[in-house]
Amino acid sequence: MTSHTPDREEGGQPPSGLPPLRDDGLPTLATGEPVLQRWFVIALLLLVPLAVAVTVWAFLAIDREPLSAAERRPAGGSEVTIARGDAMLSETRDAEPGPGCSQAIRIVGDPGSQTTARAALETLCGLIDSGDFPLLREGLVTWIAGGGQLRIATFELSGVESSARVEEGRLIVELNAKFQFQDARRAAPALAHQLALLTDAGWPGAPVGVTTELRAAELQQRACAVLEFGEDLPRGCRDAAELLAADDPVADLLAVGFRDDR
Repeated sequence: MTSHTPDREEGGQPPSGLPPLRDDGLPTLATGEPVLQRWFVIALLLLVPLAVAVTVWAFLAIDREPLSAAERRPAGGSEVTIARGDAMLSETRDAEPGPGCSQAIRIVGDPGSQTTARAALETLCGLIDSGDFPLLREGLVTWIAGGGQLRIATFELSGVESSARVEEGRLIVELNAKFQFQDARRAAPALAHQLALLTDAGWPGAPVGVTTELRAAELQQRACAVLEFGEDLPRGCRDAAELLAADDPVADLLAVGFRDDR
């Protein structure tokens, strides 16, 4: 017959070789392990949602003023057109040529970001090929001459739709990763904005001029109208319209770092 070793020896003591159990008055399992009091468990269950509710209330109670259109496109400095803060880039550095008029541009990134960038460039080339946007063609020539690349990135400043920078001697235009989750045609006006900024005679070397940014906003607004997004305009289109309709757009742009080139 199989023998069975009891958890406790006679008299309620633990088997020999184990330390004696403490009797501190708290409820225990048969093995002697302590059990939480029911009131304590219930209190914890009530406190958890209360703590979550207080955290959410505190977050919503913070007084936030919405950013202006100018603040959503701040000047980046002598080697960056629009500041986007830090960025998370694809670890994949594969490159492929752009479509149509942008074949000399290299699209860098993983297959998903390349697909988005290619569709945006195709739409941009449609605007350029129409002949109605000569400034875009000028910007494209500058971009190509700078060994141009296009990539998708997650921006720290999420309200920024596009940015361009000089990196290792190349002109790199970046699009906000949000366009990967939208119709990629919606990124074309943001690309048009950057190409217009690339025509600034003082950049790189100095921040983009305020008159260049105003001209770029006007061009972006025209591109938005031509592409017929309907009432669901991309954020950048609405920002361009808001900026141009401001009481003093020049002062607004100077306040966010654009160069006074008037």
